[in-house]
Amino acid sequence: MKPFLSTSIFRDRRWTRLPTLQKIRLISKAAENYQHSPLKPVLSFEDAGLRPSLAQAVYTAFPNVKSPTEIQSTLISSVLEGKDIILQDETGSGKSFGLILALLNKTRMIFTDDLNADRASDRPAITSLVLVPHRDLAFQMMHWIDLIAQASSDNPPSLASIAQVLVREGRRHITEGLPLIRNEPPHVLIATPASVVEVLREDPNAFRLRELSTVVLDEVDYMIETLPLNNNPSKQHIQKMNKLQMHPGPARALLDEIYEARVKLNARNRQASGDAPHHSPQLILSSATIRRQLKHYFFSEKQLLNKDVVKIRRSVMRLHGQDELATDEYAIHSVISHHVVVASENGIVNIPSAVSAEEKHTHPFGFEEANNGPSSAVSSSSFDRIVDSTAAAKFAMTPSTLNQNLLEAVAAVFALDVPSVALLVIPPNASVHRAVYDLREIGVNAFGMDVLVQDRGRSYLLQAGGEKKADPKLLVCTTSSIRGIDFPSLTHVFILGFNALIAKDNWTLTLDTYIHLCGRVGRFKKPGKVITVVDEKDVSGIDKVLHTLDVTPVRLNLLS
Repeated sequence: MKPFLSTSIFRDRRWTRLPTLQKIRLISKAAENYQHSPLKPVLSFEDAGLRPSLAQAVYTAFPNVKSPTEIQSTLISSVLEGKDIILQDETGSGKSFGLILALLNKTRMIFTDDLNADRASDRPAITSLVLVPHRDLAFQMMHWIDLIAQASSDNPPSLASIAQVLVREGRRHITEGLPLIRNEPPHVLIATPASVVEVLREDPNAFRLRELSTVVLDEVDYMIETLPLNNNPSKQHIQKMNKLQMHPGPARALLDEIYEARVKLNARNRQASGDAPHHSPQLILSSATIRRQLKHYFFSEKQLLNKDVVKIRRSVMRLHGQDELATDEYAIHSVISHHVVVASENGIVNIPSAVSAEEKHTHPFGFEEANNGPSSAVSSSSFDRIVDSTAAAKFAMTPSTLNQNLLEAVAAVFALDVPSVALLVIPPNASVHRAVYDLREIGVNAFGMDVLVQDRGRSYLLQAGGEKKADPKLLVCTTSSIRGIDFPSLTHVFILGFNALIAKDNWTLTLDTYIHLCGRVGRFKKPGKVITVVDEKDVSGIDKVLHTLDVTPVRLNLLS
């Protein structure tokens, strides 16, 4: 048989050769032998548990990465022990990167249907399934893995054997993704839940969910829909709950399938050691915002987890009294400055509740940091690469649904304050192409964000500097496509209107949306600005969001 993952960085010499699922006891016993490991810094990734060859590839691929963060060091060791994990820390703490490193370091699962047969009958299986809410986060993770693989050897193994991405782009996940998974199952599969459901509906034998060693839900609260807890639910609330149970989303459906045996055992309140052999993959939930209703879903409603799960938590923003772990060192308070611009036909002004930077006692937010990370030239693209000529003609002949006063306010602040690259987040139901067209019509160098295209996001995945560029760029995206994205050189996030934040009938989700949008800057304690542009009718709404999060808006002096 062709060597599988032949380079040592991605091969553990102690490969696990496993019998069929009917005979296997457990691959991971995540809910047993629980021992909480407190967060503590380590000096190197080797100390955290990575193989030396993998750690060296990380140092080579990412020269600015010298050692793991506290959250990464605890996470990596816990993942390698096979324990179920709830991972919660503020945005920018390196959760996703630490997860990818730990999964690359895991033993590759090799199954056989006959233990007496020779190794030619071995079946390499997908070891880890990483579920993410959108394609850009999937491709960002794949970008990290590609760089590590290239740094691992002069003759690295096939990237497809290490990791693959499965996302819905037309029918490519069926026409291209499905055959590739069949022919060369990857060690790590990064996918959106809907794409996995559709592939398995097309071919139930494409891969076996119950052979997985680890299942990760990154940005779990965005993929598992839950309703606020209610001790006295109304008829409408009960109807919504029944609808969720009758018609679960793709992430819920996948968990039901993968953990069917575990749920039955927990429901009968029996210990795993006293039951017939079964397989239960390690389950890892990760997000900066894991709220009470989501915990209720996993612990009580579905009983997917129990009290023995490892809880790795550091900075968790408290929204509901004293029930959340809290700290005064959130980036949202310490290194991010928050600004609100009110735009109307009469011009743009600071929100009335804004104070001066001196009154808030914040340090000045400058962006002179040198670029000490790998960089690549960012070429200019023609407008046709963003919106084709047919669409441009259509836009020219139809009125825009976007508030032009808000766009002009963004354009004014962008021109005066952004040194290199900024992000504009628009409501989820708005058109990115239309926003790009409207912005370019008023002179803004705007692009639709796409991490697969060099000058629309890919080149910023590694750039660390915020130095002034001659032609700053504004990347445009919706709130549904930004979770988890990391552009180290990003200095500004613009939020277009209160509608980009508001979640109908879910105030907590509205607050969490603002937290995650802020998290695109302030990563690893680098300063950044969040500028929300609203019209006069939404001033009270954004004031309420900021007050709830204990955030004081700061005046933009350039509007004086």
